[in-house]
Amino acid sequence: MKVLFIAPHLSTGGMPAFLLKRIQALQQYNDNVEIFVVEWKMYSPTFVVQRNQILEILGKSNFIPLHGNKEFQQNIIKICYDNNIDVVHIEEIPEGFDGHNPFPFEIQEQLYDSSHPWVVVETCHNIYFNPNEQKKLEPNGYAFVTPHHLENTFKDTKASKSLIPFPIDPSIQSDKTREEVLDGIGYRHKGEFHILNLGLWTPGKNQAYALNMAKKLYEKYGFTYIFHFVGNQAPNFKEYWGPLMEDVPPNVLVWGERSDTAEYLKLADLMLFTSTWECNPIVLKEAIANNLKIMANDLDHYGDEYKPFITDITGNDITDVNNLIDIIHSPIKYLDYDIGNNMQKFAKNHIEFYTSLLNEE
Repeated sequence: MKVLFIAPHLSTGGMPAFLLKRIQALQQYNDNVEIFVVEWKMYSPTFVVQRNQILEILGKSNFIPLHGNKEFQQNIIKICYDNNIDVVHIEEIPEGFDGHNPFPFEIQEQLYDSSHPWVVVETCHNIYFNPNEQKKLEPNGYAFVTPHHLENTFKDTKASKSLIPFPIDPSIQSDKTREEVLDGIGYRHKGEFHILNLGLWTPGKNQAYALNMAKKLYEKYGFTYIFHFVGNQAPNFKEYWGPLMEDVPPNVLVWGERSDTAEYLKLADLMLFTSTWECNPIVLKEAIANNLKIMANDLDHYGDEYKPFITDITGNDITDVNNLIDIIHSPIKYLDYDIGNNMQKFAKNHIEFYTSLLNEE
């Protein structure tokens, strides 16, 4: 089976992280799949940790950048035929590509033409797309990342559907000990506690709330509670994070984007995930894989998926500061949770879904 993934971009974020995990799982657990990636447009040569990893795995022969060039994008049919592609898997709804990086309807029509030998799969990585109003062409199938898309957003679409959520993968844990990680960043464990906030600095990720909590803890406890912010500060969001950086409390360390996030997950006593606008919170799965205590907003569209793992942020900063202290000093909620062989299941779910679509043809 030859699978071509089309990614609108491979700048930092949940979608590139999800694509990387698909590739890793399929290569690790299935020898009969060859993978190709088309990058529709490069948004920036910086903050491309996942892009670099994908390129390293696939090599230049199976990685095809189209540079946002419509003439190059029109070659997508030729790319599929030249590489004998069986499955075209688009890592976003084509009608939902960014305005400065569109997926032209005439190219989509050509790609979705049923006379071709491949099937088309779409994955939605956002929470705002409305297929009832915006969808123009149906793929052969949808691979959903969240139950909300399956049960609500796309429930009236006619194409085949499969829920393939991001796996909880303990293999991402750093091989270093916690003490080694702390020593490496200049800390030794002397009774302080470490809180991790992971993600791109945006209003939706809501780092302002975490900084406010850090400030209140510093005012009362000094350096007992250390906050680590890992995630890039992209120029297009500087209006948000710029003012925040002018008043950072002393117990906060801002690390920027890192390729060694596993080490920060290793050192943390708690993951504080303040996002208020999230489709598929990969960082929560990574925190669970590291057996971290988690404090996060339990957003309505999560359903019951994260209830066993997180303590909900209330929105009252005094309450949340007290809750954070209580959580750190309490046993973990899901100590006996059975992760199982999630990566193997993740790969198997892809192959079974792709095969079922090909058999329908």
